[in-house]
Amino acid sequence: MTAKNIIASVLFASVAAVAGNAMANDNPHLQPVNTPSQVSRAEVLADLQIYRESGLAAVEQSESYGYDVARREQAQAKYTQLRQSPYYATLVKRFGGDASKITAVAGR
Repeated sequence: MTAKNIIASVLFASVAAVAGNAMANDNPHLQPVNTPSQVSRAEVLADLQIYRESGLAAVEQSESYGYDVARREQAQAKYTQLRQSPYYATLVKRFGGDASKITAVAGR
């Protein structure tokens, strides 16, 4: 091999490596997908308010999370009760939402 062939081979290999790396970083399946929300902002804020008022937020942020099962179950029951009560619709209205369009949240 001549020096010219060696330089050409090295140049080709480096260009191929860079091009392959660039294509690997541009995978369209890994790009974020913007899906429209199923709930309104008012519903999210109302749910957050109930989450805090029920004590569930405090339980999940405490150091005994996972050990104090009775306290978590009590807070979860209160959260469910508040979420299914007319109080939730009142909060949605207070935050500027339409209470007639309230959707059920999966897992809640």
